[in-house]
Amino acid sequence: MDATLKALADLLLEAVPTAVFFLFLTFYLKYVFFKPLARVLEERRRQTEGVRELARRAFEEAEKKNAEFERALQIARAQIHAEHEALRRRWSEEQAEAVAKARAQADAEIQDARGQIAKEVERAQSELDARVEALSSKIVNTLLARRAA
Repeated sequence: MDATLKALADLLLEAVPTAVFFLFLTFYLKYVFFKPLARVLEERRRQTEGVRELARRAFEEAEKKNAEFERALQIARAQIHAEHEALRRRWSEEQAEAVAKARAQADAEIQDARGQIAKEVERAQSELDARVEALSSKIVNTLLARRAA
């Protein structure tokens, strides 16, 4: 057992430089490799979060501008609709005026035509009256001439 303990002590004594080298390597890597790497990763994370925040803000701004655009588009559509409605009303009024004017003109022409027809009827009636007088005189004369004969 003494030999085993001596072999173990020799092994531990030989392992001391390896353990010291391991500890040195651990601290060296921690300060030279892992801490800078952690700083780089943290900086990367912050930049990624910053970019995400910028993207979120840009998205919110885009949505806000989109909402403003939609409102402006809605207002423009309402204005166009109002303009079309006013134009349609104006055309309806112009059409109603034109129809009223045409109707008045047609009524005037009808009155003129009725007046002319009434005059022609009156003239024809007076001609017929004159002919009736002449014919009746002729018939009476013919009948009297036959009776006298």
